[in-house]
Amino acid sequence: MMLHTLLFAWVAAGGGDPVSVTEVRVVPVAEYTEVVVRMSGEVSYSDFLLTEPPRLIVDLKDARHALPRDNFENINRGGVVRVRTSQFRDDVVRIVVELTNPTSYTLTRQGSEIRISFPNPSRAAFDAWATGSSAPLTGGEAEVAPTVRPRVVEAAPQAQEESAIRQRQAPLSQMPRITVTFENTDIRDVLNNFADFTGKSFVPGSGVEGNITANIRNQPWDLALQAILEAQGLTAVETATGIIRVDKLENLQERQQLIQLETQIFKVNYAPVDQLASALEPVRSDRGKVISNAATNSIIVTDLPENLDLARNLIRDLDVRTPQVVISAKIIFVDRSDIEELGIGWDLKDTAGNQLNEINPGPTLDPREWEIVDSDFDGVPETIVKPLTSSNQVSFSGSSIAALANAQDRVTFPALQLLTSVAIGDFRLFNFIDALERMDLSDIVAAPTIQTMDNQPANILVGERTPIRVIDYGAGGAGGGAAPGAQAAQFPQSTVQFEETGIKLEVTPHITFDRKVVIDLHAERSGIALAPGDLGFTFQTQEGTTRLVLADGETGVIGGLTITEVTKTEGGVPILMDLPLIGGLFRNIRSDDAKRDLLILVTPHIVDEAVAARQ
Repeated sequence: MMLHTLLFAWVAAGGGDPVSVTEVRVVPVAEYTEVVVRMSGEVSYSDFLLTEPPRLIVDLKDARHALPRDNFENINRGGVVRVRTSQFRDDVVRIVVELTNPTSYTLTRQGSEIRISFPNPSRAAFDAWATGSSAPLTGGEAEVAPTVRPRVVEAAPQAQEESAIRQRQAPLSQMPRITVTFENTDIRDVLNNFADFTGKSFVPGSGVEGNITANIRNQPWDLALQAILEAQGLTAVETATGIIRVDKLENLQERQQLIQLETQIFKVNYAPVDQLASALEPVRSDRGKVISNAATNSIIVTDLPENLDLARNLIRDLDVRTPQVVISAKIIFVDRSDIEELGIGWDLKDTAGNQLNEINPGPTLDPREWEIVDSDFDGVPETIVKPLTSSNQVSFSGSSIAALANAQDRVTFPALQLLTSVAIGDFRLFNFIDALERMDLSDIVAAPTIQTMDNQPANILVGERTPIRVIDYGAGGAGGGAAPGAQAAQFPQSTVQFEETGIKLEVTPHITFDRKVVIDLHAERSGIALAPGDLGFTFQTQEGTTRLVLADGETGVIGGLTITEVTKTEGGVPILMDLPLIGGLFRNIRSDDAKRDLLILVTPHIVDEAVAARQ
């Protein structure tokens, strides 16, 4: 039940006989509907609006019911469905106006009339209605009736925004809201009105007295009551049965000192008992005790009955299954390399067999390979020549020449080789053309997955621990025969350190109330390679460290890196390679384009309790 407006106005009534309620009318006034209650004199009143269904209730104090009947059905005009009246108490007449929907209204008293004005939901004119006659009233009578229009004050946009910000920063109680005005009203009557509104039982102490003057607008009823009681030096305590006791704070404290303490054992399922026991300390009384028992995973609470209820509710809210998160990461490393090589080599030889390289071995005979034998057994020795040698040789038996160009600068494992040979007198000119075009592609995907609880760090490593020797040349100690005060001899010392390499994932997730996941994450892929020279090893690492917010099942890119390396090498015969037009015939060209791409992806999945139970 939501209260939109509750207004209490107390007006001193004159002495004598009770005032009679003689008529109720429903009349149109411009775009408003007015419910007019006529009486034989002036009375004090209270009114409030209820929902489910919407009803406007007016209580007339020191009044007597004098209407022709109690219920008036099928009014159905101006937002009024029906009107019910009764002698609610001996001195109170209650009028209930049932509405089509909740609305804001203004109630004013003009002499012996009370007028309730609210917007007409249909905004269309209608015939007036009255309890004294079944025929509708004339429009003229309705139009001349005096009225007080409700005054609606709209907040400026900036004020509305500031109010919304304050509400977000300081959430209020979720109890039904109340708008109430008290003018020098007895505290017991104030409690009775709160009892009627909330449906709860209020019991004031013997020393609760005084008059209340307050004006509360659109506040939760429990906060409104608390503010009113604190202003009077009072407090309220609700028992387990729902009865609210109102008394002075010292009286309630004295009563609590006489109440026998109770002890209850609470079993804990998920939360650490020590942390849960610390959380119960603020809600225990001065006489209470909270003891945690880690052996049985229980908490022993000794306190007042109402404090035991608070402890029970707090344990129920805190001892819950911690949600879990599955973190899936992908580390994608792509290495592409395009290689193009073109090499041209020249070799000039003569028929004498001089040779300087292994491109085209010449017909060289090694005397050590000669052998004189009688192969046909005819008594005449014969010379047998063994296979040709492949060593570089120069013959000095006569004039000779041999030359080479780019002979040793050849393409490794060429895809195309061309050899041409031209005879020039006693010489032979060889030309070698080598060509290569190659593309290397390396695509490495590491996909580690780890599951952990909310707010708990976790890590996973798939790899190895590589020992690294570290030599400290500054360490040393004094020799056994060193004289006192002499400088100690320095001896290098070596130690071994272990470096982790492989696939590594470190995460700490936190689940928000709107099912988002805040992740502190470190993803790494590393490897080891031999370093040039005697330096040992080099570590090749691709890693990313970040903090991000992702929805359940959403994939986020936490790192991306692209490295492009272009290497071009030219080599050839000096002077000749720089000649115009023909310089390319004496030049070797190598082009190497390397491109490396790194991409790190992460996807969190919240594991619900039902899924976790099946697992």
